[in-house]
Amino acid sequence: MLQSIYSSLTREAEACPGFYAPVERVCIGQVWTLVQVKGQTGLCMTPQSYSRTLSWSGELCGRPASELIGWLDSWQPFETTLAVAALNAVLRGGADYTDMMAASKTLGGGNLAVFRAMREQLGNGKISVIGRYPGLDDVLEGLDYVCIERNPTEKDLPDQAAEAVLPQSRWAFITASALANRTLPRLLQLCSEPTTLLMGPSLLWSRLWFDQGCDYLAGVEVVDADRLWKTAMEGGGVRIFQGAVGYRLLSRDGQKG
Repeated sequence: MLQSIYSSLTREAEACPGFYAPVERVCIGQVWTLVQVKGQTGLCMTPQSYSRTLSWSGELCGRPASELIGWLDSWQPFETTLAVAALNAVLRGGADYTDMMAASKTLGGGNLAVFRAMREQLGNGKISVIGRYPGLDDVLEGLDYVCIERNPTEKDLPDQAAEAVLPQSRWAFITASALANRTLPRLLQLCSEPTTLLMGPSLLWSRLWFDQGCDYLAGVEVVDADRLWKTAMEGGGVRIFQGAVGYRLLSRDGQKG
């Protein structure tokens, strides 16, 4: 399933003007990795590890975006992250992205805008959130929710709990960065029952996700690219939502066919 998703996304990118264009800028920040292609910036969450021996450091700009996208098959986490960010940038230059932006809804500011926008719909059922979002407890206070996190705090469940928890949930919020760490296909398989929302700055704007069972997509629109690059290079995390990017929400019913 993972290879099928990667192949489908790559084919979509091949139809975009930036696929063979040179990479213009790269930043591997503390929280966000950015890649710029034909003036479009793509994001992916940076791996929460580090390496002093990356063989390509200082040599990525000028390479065709297609080369970085080819790293989707890599098992090196920084390469997979760069592949998703490059793919994100290339897809933003395509016609499908323009159509999806026109069909989507602009949400309020902040990293928790998606949860605030959806809260009234969540009802009394079990809510599962893949990935820990700063400030989430305040927004979902009073609701029956659990956070599943690869690096769990004392409030979270470890990622292995997804196998048991997701099928019993009414709502599932899944971080799109799971594509880079290769866990996303299995998470989507476990979400045949809950209403599923795929979200985060790492989201690749593609209708493919509706075919994979997602009911909502919540990704970001780059509002101020210069501010985004400066914030990411200076170690910013949630601060990218302070004027650099903003969430947009697209439902399966609202997509343009």
